[in-house]
Amino acid sequence: MNRDVAAKPDYQAWSVRLSAVCAAIALLDLILGWIAGIDFFVRLRPGYPAMVPGTAICLLLGSAGAAAKTRGGRLSAVSLACGAVIPVIVLLTYLVPAFDLGPDAMSIGTAVASLSVAACLLFGHFRHKGEFITLISATLGLSAVAIPLLGYIFNAEALFSNPIYTKMALHTAASFMLLFLALLLLIPETGWMRVVTAPERGSQMLRRLLPVLIFGPVGLTELALMASRRDMLSPDLRAAVLTYVMNVLTGSAAIFFAHLANVSERLAAESDRRRRDSERARQAVELAMERGQRIESLGRLVGGVAHDFNNTLAVIVGNLELLQHDKDEKTHEVYVAEAISAANQAAQLTGQLLAYGRKSRLKPTDARIDELAREAVRMFERLCPANITIAPRFAAPQAVIHVDESGFRQALLNILINARDAQPGGGRIELSTAIKRHGQEDVTGFAAQEELWPGLFAVVTVADSGPGMAPQTLGLATDPFFTTKPVGEGTGLGLSVASGFCRQSGGGLSLENAEEGTGLVVTMAFPLADCGAVDAVSETDRSSGTASLARRVLVVEDEVQVRQVMMRQLTFDGHDVELCSSGQEALDLLQSGYRPDLVITDLAMPGPVQGGALSRMIRAEYPEIHVILMSGYESPRQKLERDSGERFLQKPINWQVLREVVASVPRSSQEG
Repeated sequence: MNRDVAAKPDYQAWSVRLSAVCAAIALLDLILGWIAGIDFFVRLRPGYPAMVPGTAICLLLGSAGAAAKTRGGRLSAVSLACGAVIPVIVLLTYLVPAFDLGPDAMSIGTAVASLSVAACLLFGHFRHKGEFITLISATLGLSAVAIPLLGYIFNAEALFSNPIYTKMALHTAASFMLLFLALLLLIPETGWMRVVTAPERGSQMLRRLLPVLIFGPVGLTELALMASRRDMLSPDLRAAVLTYVMNVLTGSAAIFFAHLANVSERLAAESDRRRRDSERARQAVELAMERGQRIESLGRLVGGVAHDFNNTLAVIVGNLELLQHDKDEKTHEVYVAEAISAANQAAQLTGQLLAYGRKSRLKPTDARIDELAREAVRMFERLCPANITIAPRFAAPQAVIHVDESGFRQALLNILINARDAQPGGGRIELSTAIKRHGQEDVTGFAAQEELWPGLFAVVTVADSGPGMAPQTLGLATDPFFTTKPVGEGTGLGLSVASGFCRQSGGGLSLENAEEGTGLVVTMAFPLADCGAVDAVSETDRSSGTASLARRVLVVEDEVQVRQVMMRQLTFDGHDVELCSSGQEALDLLQSGYRPDLVITDLAMPGPVQGGALSRMIRAEYPEIHVILMSGYESPRQKLERDSGERFLQKPINWQVLREVVASVPRSSQEG
């Protein structure tokens, strides 16, 4: 692009030079020829056609118009005026007797050339079509004047002195040739001129070959004619020599052209190879950087998980050991309660990790975002110090989202706590809700950026008046266990859990510093639910219909301790429980005639029959038996529930949840 721009002034300069030479020839013809009476400037040689004053005036006007076109601006009017006057001069030459110079009158060929110049000047000011007309007119003009020029070169009088058409002076033909070239140089990017003037290698080679292709045959033919006139060689020998020289000339040109093409192709191939190598190197560096970021994040994740789980296990093991050795039964209840509380904290930790990876068990319902946000604010107010002011603004009363309510409150509470901790000396927290249309905006992801699906979203924005985050910190803020807080004051899971929850709910989380350079703005975005209202379901409604009748339950679990705990819990509730350690063992038990009301099976077990396959077999052969799937992983949940319609339990299973699930299964009328 830069080469094209730089080339245009050169073409314009050459156009001005050629126009100046043409104008000089015309002035010499008028002043020294017709006014001073020097015949040489009129016809160059006795017996040759003359350049008549009308032709000289047309050449002067054409040269002035071409020079004015190179300047543009106000001088464009000069170019148009010159183009308009030339046809008038041609008509006067033929119609006004005073302009009739007898045998030296303007020929038809000269008139055609003059009118072609006029067309170039008149239409050249219009873009596209005007430039195309200029190209055609100048090309036709070049062809018209090339005929008498060849006649002069080869001394063929019939080509340059035909009284009807081609009677044209030598310097007339040469001047028009220069003028048409000057006009063509003003449109270097139109038609075939673009091929000649382009900066690419092919056009460069063409410009080098053109002089050879044009002047080579002319020069060789002239030499052959000279030899013929002097009878130096026989006709056959002259033809043979001419053919040989022409073959050498064209062959050399072809070889040179092929050499340049090969060089250009080799350079292009080398450039392409270097580009591919550079691209591969860049991709390798980016891949290494991404892997490094993931390894760094995973390192923090492993360290944080180990730290938190070790603390939790210490509480559980310590209380169980006290329970085992302390004979004072009054303290046993405290030990058990603390052990259960620590175990629940461990379950919450795994839930947070799964939420970050979008694998947690959520129970989404339709809820109004303003109501959920109000509940989270009320919870936060108990944790907010007096030196921090929270200013809520709920502006989306009709916005309904489909989310897990407890997960939403926990995620928003994490963000509010981070905003509180960012301004220990006091400040202000602004919380607002709104409905916005988003395109494919970036949201935070694990060591990468993800994009939202375009559509309407309900958003919750939390802005604090703290110091904000440095760009490096901002890029790592949602990585698990990344924290800028001192050791012991933060786990680094707050924003990562919020980010995972938002993405798992179909939305996303974005972080940015405030425009004025202070404070952090955190935005949670959730897609609007299809419904327009929220179904309020009371706890009484949720618990109604559960029966307390005993059930026959088959537990299929390969972990001994897990199935023993489940058996004790179900037996304590009065259910009849059978245990199997594999899917094949469960099938054998069913084939022996045992018919439970409910089968609770793990998904991943040793042996050829996994939980999913066992579920399908039971549905096919024993449709009256209900099946519930359970797993410590969440990834297959949606597909399994969609395909089978069966419920899914996420480990660790809360006893109350297990109790409600079993009670919701109808009891079979079959006994035994």
